[in-house]
Order: sequence, then C-alpha cells, then structure tokens
Amino acid sequence: MTVLQERKGTCSSKHRFLAALAHECGRSDIVLTIGLYEMSEKNTSGVRLVLAPAGLDAILESHCYLMYNGRRFDFTGLASGLSSPFESLLEEHAVSPHNLASTKASYHREAMSRWAALRKIDPELAWRIREDCISLLANHTVDPSGLATPALRAS
Repeated sequence: MTVLQERKGTCSSKHRFLAALAHECGRSDIVLTIGLYEMSEKNTSGVRLVLAPAGLDAILESHCYLMYNGRRFDFTGLASGLSSPFESLLEEHAVSPHNLASTKASYHREAMSRWAALRKIDPELAWRIREDCISLLANHTVDPSGLATPALRAS
C-alpha cells in the first residue's frame, strides 16, 4: 500500500503491487517479470557519469515489469534514454509477486557474476559500479546537456 500512499516506488514495488492486485482479481495471465539488460547511456541517460570513469559502456541491471499476451508493460514512470532498456534485454524470468523480494536480488547477483566473469571484471566491483549508477539515478536527473542536477522528486 506504500506505493499508493506515497505515490512513488521502485520498479519492483510498483509492479509487484500491480501483479498481486491482478492475481487477486483472478488475472493470473498478467505475469510479473524480471528482465536483465545492459544499462548504458543509450537506454538510461546519465549513467555514463559512472560508467565512463570505470571504463565501461554498460553494466548489467535488472528491471521488473508486467507481461500480458506477449507484450511488456512498464509502469515505472522513469525517463529513459534514446532507446528502451527492452532493446538491450539479455533474458527474462517470470516470478510470483510473493517471491519477488527473495528472488530478484539473488537472480541479479548470480547473473552479475556470470556477466562480469565474461568481461574479466571482478563481480564485486561490477556490483559497486551498478550501485553507483542506481544511486546517481535516484539522487539526480540529467538535463539534455548531460549534466547531472539534483532530482526534484523520486519516482
């Protein structure tokens, strides 16, 4: 209910709420999904401020959304880059709204380890870089010139 009361939340909390509500209403055909994609400046404006100093063009990220009739629905409400993160999807995994909290973190960590190993990057360093990107996005918006500015409101 926090999503409704505070009118904000993460991709996980928003889509978990919507999926649980849909399932409660008998709509089990609406599927909560975790997607893994390579987050880059192209699909997430501003992350180059973290990625470039680390010598990376992208970092593995997970995102929650809903699937219905083979289509993806993202109700996060965040501004994106020039392309959709869905264009950079590496894999998708359906998950129960009741198991999201326990599933998403371990799924993402394991995938990050594999992703980092393929690129000969320390998995813990890759995770810290990812965390720095998320922190930047949570605390800043990026104007069209590419300069980070303090966020006016969290999503």
